[in-house]
Amino acid sequence: MKKLLLTLLLATLAMPSVWALDTDSISKNKADLDSLILMIETNYAGYPIIMEKGYSNDYQTMKSDISKQVSTGQMGIHQAVCEYCYWFFSRFDGHVYVDNPLFMNTYFPKCHIRYAELFEYAPKPVSCKVNDDTWLIRVPSCNGQNPTFQWLEDATQQYLQSGCSNLIIDIRGNTGGSDAIWEPVGPLLFDHQPEVPEYTLFRNTPKNLSFYQRILNDHPDDDVAQSLVDHCSKSQEEMVKIDDDSEDEELPISPLPKKAAIVIDKSTASSAESLVRFAKMYCDTTRTKVYGKENTWGAQHSGNIIGTPLPHSQIWVYYPTCISSLFLHDDSQGSSGLSPDVRIDLPYPQQLTDNCDEWILWIADQL
Repeated sequence: MKKLLLTLLLATLAMPSVWALDTDSISKNKADLDSLILMIETNYAGYPIIMEKGYSNDYQTMKSDISKQVSTGQMGIHQAVCEYCYWFFSRFDGHVYVDNPLFMNTYFPKCHIRYAELFEYAPKPVSCKVNDDTWLIRVPSCNGQNPTFQWLEDATQQYLQSGCSNLIIDIRGNTGGSDAIWEPVGPLLFDHQPEVPEYTLFRNTPKNLSFYQRILNDHPDDDVAQSLVDHCSKSQEEMVKIDDDSEDEELPISPLPKKAAIVIDKSTASSAESLVRFAKMYCDTTRTKVYGKENTWGAQHSGNIIGTPLPHSQIWVYYPTCISSLFLHDDSQGSSGLSPDVRIDLPYPQQLTDNCDEWILWIADQL
């Protein structure tokens, strides 16, 4: 009996230190969540527009529910951050996301397809003839490394010298990088100015502007960062309109291609989606069509992303500092992505690497 009483006494004495540790953990979790909420509400370019669209009540309910569960210890910080960001990611903007295993393994698959689990899916750069009439350029990334910008310039010239009248640009698996990679192919495709001109809105906050100032400090020759800093540092407006001078330019119709196809999937995102968006705005569908089985990712309206670690957990959260004016009028909320002009009613190919797969052969026949 004495031994049992002693054990109970020791357990009782130990309880306050355990409770203190739990309280400290909850306090840090709450501080991280508050930091995340403040960061998004203050700096994310899409936030004020989403609220203006009428989602304030839904947002406040979501935020209050997560905050309550974190404050009571019912929800850990990893789940809380994922739940909060997923509200934006799944409904409005695929550029709001969390770089941790929980988000990528549990939340990401809720609205995206893991093609590598369905077939051999490892797209590689390709520039080759499909048949006598059609040339294929596969661009699996816009980051300037796989392929490089020079590679795409060379591939474009190979097509122009090939004698092929038709062109397929395959951007399946391309999760983005820089819009600048499309400079060689844009003049071949674009044939009219858009009915609704697009412009960019930058959320001009100290945090966002300081990020680009730091880029300039490290890379003084970065013209994009310099232009943005110059433009926004002179403005007192929170949402600064950045005009695109290209809308004033004439768009001569290139003799080639006669017919063009852009091939997409659910992993086509960000700067890759820009090519699709440009095609829908600047290209006649009698000449250029978008082919795919699914819509694109759903990050087509935003860009210039900042990543920030939360103070205690060091979880990295990403959000865009810029939003397209098209988001103002997007009734689909934005996360549904861009739809193909032609739905491909075929099984997934057996292999997508550096080959001309079954989809490419089918599209070439359609052209």
